[in-house]
Amino acid sequence: MIRLCLIPVAAVIAVLLAGCGSSPAVRHYTLTTGEAPVAAGAASPSVVVGPISLPEGVDRLQIVQRVAGSRAEPAQGHRWAGSLKAELARRLATSLARERGLTRVVAAPQNSVARPDLTVPVDVLRFDADGFSSVTLEAVWAVRRDGADIGSGRFSRSEPVSAQTYEALVEAHGRLADALAADIAAAIR
Repeated sequence: MIRLCLIPVAAVIAVLLAGCGSSPAVRHYTLTTGEAPVAAGAASPSVVVGPISLPEGVDRLQIVQRVAGSRAEPAQGHRWAGSLKAELARRLATSLARERGLTRVVAAPQNSVARPDLTVPVDVLRFDADGFSSVTLEAVWAVRRDGADIGSGRFSRSEPVSAQTYEALVEAHGRLADALAADIAAAIR
């Protein structure tokens, strides 16, 4: 009888001890910047950046690094603040607005622009890190007006990572997003 009573007590103690163990802290990173918005000026076209497509291997909350050339490894404890698609779309929208001085640029999905003058879908082919040495972004994009392409391009670039930290890794991701936005901005007149 005493033995039967000890089993539930032992189970409760095991659960309590498991809760006392500390798991590593999860850090969240964002591609968006704290930069001031573009000052309102003359009327500019409304632009919706997106949709963004990503390879399944990097379309996750964890930051993904390539290890040994072909192995993709999600970082434990280092995550994007939101979906990588949304993070990239917001960074591209902010950078595009800054590049061209546009005041009505938003990231898809959005609700503020019912019928945008321009849309910018982006198909990302690769957006990952080679360890802590560099980040590579390869993408195909288009600028569309009323469903017809008025500009398009292919972007492929690598950016060195300045330090062996996730903060530096995220900064390299952001610089690549800004470079892609600069390419897209050249197609908007």
